[in-house]
Amino acid sequence: MSKQANASTDATPRSLKDAAYGFAKAGESSAAKARFIFEQVPGFLDDIPTEIKSELVAGFQLRKHELDGDKYYKLSDGGNYIPLEGKPTVETGVICMNINAAMSYSPQEFGKMRERDPALHGIVKPFRDRFSTYVSDRMSDLKTAIRRIANEGKARERAANKGFREAVTAVFDSLDKRVKTAKDRGDTEADPVKYRVARDAFWKAYDA
Repeated sequence: MSKQANASTDATPRSLKDAAYGFAKAGESSAAKARFIFEQVPGFLDDIPTEIKSELVAGFQLRKHELDGDKYYKLSDGGNYIPLEGKPTVETGVICMNINAAMSYSPQEFGKMRERDPALHGIVKPFRDRFSTYVSDRMSDLKTAIRRIANEGKARERAANKGFREAVTAVFDSLDKRVKTAKDRGDTEADPVKYRVARDAFWKAYDA
């Protein structure tokens, strides 16, 4: 493997070329995973079943834990938790908090925590708030990727199935409905009879 190829696997790019390579590769990987999800849940863009969303959120939580890791806090004499740098030696009054621990509380438990243990609530809430934003952003990214896949399929279908005559016929059919609706609304310029005469004259001239 070349030195450049090795560099492209690193988290931090070493050049614009390396960054472009990594960006393209990441996009391909993301698209493949979005396609897998779309195949498993064809109605993803219309409605995401609760059990499916729960599974996706669980996956996002795994990644968020990798990104954020563990944070350590020590309970002060004043009853507040003070953040510590790194992993401390064994001490009393020190707790470890991470996204898994923060999300383990049910909404009811978390709501009661504000009154029962405000100090703990103060360090749990930021984890939950950041994760809520993270999930929202990742779901938005996923929907964008799946929408792109769905639109590609529609584009291929249109290109394969619609010739010029079919496209023109579709336009005429649409206008046929529109002129009738306009006439019913009192539009004096809308005349269904004249429209049909004009449409028939077009096809007569086109097929001549």
